[in-house]
Amino acid sequence: MRINCLALDHQILPIEVREKIVFSHDQAIQFLTEFRHRYQIEDVLLISTCNRTELYILANNSHEGFGILNSILQTWQTDRDFRVPIQCAAIHSHGASVRRLMRIAAGLESQIIGESEVLGQVRMAKDLSDKAGATGKVMIRLWEKALRCGKRVRSETRLGDGALSVAYGALWIARKIHGSLKGLSFGIIGAGEISELVLKNLDTIKDKKLRILNRSPERAELLAERFGGIAGSLDELAVTIQESDVVVCSTGSQIPLIKKDELSTVLKERKRSLLLIDLGVPRDIEPDCGNLPQVFLNNLDDLARLIEENLDERRSAIPEALEIVDHEAHRFELWLNGLRSEPALKALRKAMEDACQFELELLKDEVDQETHEKLLVLLPRLVKRVLHKPTEDLRAQGGDLEPRFLKQLEALFQMEDRPESEDSA
Repeated sequence: MRINCLALDHQILPIEVREKIVFSHDQAIQFLTEFRHRYQIEDVLLISTCNRTELYILANNSHEGFGILNSILQTWQTDRDFRVPIQCAAIHSHGASVRRLMRIAAGLESQIIGESEVLGQVRMAKDLSDKAGATGKVMIRLWEKALRCGKRVRSETRLGDGALSVAYGALWIARKIHGSLKGLSFGIIGAGEISELVLKNLDTIKDKKLRILNRSPERAELLAERFGGIAGSLDELAVTIQESDVVVCSTGSQIPLIKKDELSTVLKERKRSLLLIDLGVPRDIEPDCGNLPQVFLNNLDDLARLIEENLDERRSAIPEALEIVDHEAHRFELWLNGLRSEPALKALRKAMEDACQFELELLKDEVDQETHEKLLVLLPRLVKRVLHKPTEDLRAQGGDLEPRFLKQLEALFQMEDRPESEDSA
């Protein structure tokens, strides 16, 4: 059993390509369901966010895993019209895949290193697999170890210190353009997790004006009540842009909500500058909007570049974070190795238990009841003690042992239901 992953992220693809391969929740569930039926693989995990689309699978061996993921990559490239640069490795081997998921959960693979939102995205990936019936015990264990790794990195190192999340980064850009944010008008388009994080970061700004728009006004109303703003639907987008100093967009729309021609019309009577921050993937704002006079447009990639200078303190924590990744990856491998040797261990345990039971039956008429009852307790304890060391060794070495050897070991301990006693030999 080997884990392989297909990883398409911000390090190899710009945002204009990443927005082509992002999966909505419904699309992810449909893909995972079809994948499971087509390849008969029960352990699958799909992470699809603004910065990455990554597919993790458990195959019988690495050759099979690479073949399946290469087929998926070719299909995606054709269906979604993109190409991975030739020099970039998009498909990873078992060890690299295990470590990669843990690095992602730790924030080591994020555009803004150490950001915390990614833990929620990793959690969501399992929910999607659950709904598609594609979570086997190996992937669940890897997912659990990845979350544990992410939590340890944030609690035991300084990798997550400082407010450098995507949401905070949006406000950081706003301060670079406007200076003080006091008294400014903010338009928040979308009412999902990212928008909520932006609103949390805005909470300390005094005398601000907030307008929150969403396709379904109910969610916008909940956030408006919580953060002290006005809720509305997307029908009020033009008015909101006209009245706002800063507009932050983060929706699940598959097409841009703010287009250059429409924005140009809205801004004809406007005299002050407008900052547009596009946190959506696919993008919510047409890139050409940034060419309009007095309009400043930043997307996720721009944001990551602008706050790069503030990451020195977090980078100093990378060695500690990598030690945690190594530790959790090693623990997972030990568990997986034990899983490979489990059939042989079960055969060994059953052989000894059956032998003890057979001998106890023979002794039943030769010893008194008290002695027989003591032997019933003693022999299972003896079996457990004798097998402890071989069991630990086999579990630790299972990944290094040839599958054929493990099969031979399993067969070696297959015994008849009624083993012959020494006296009958």
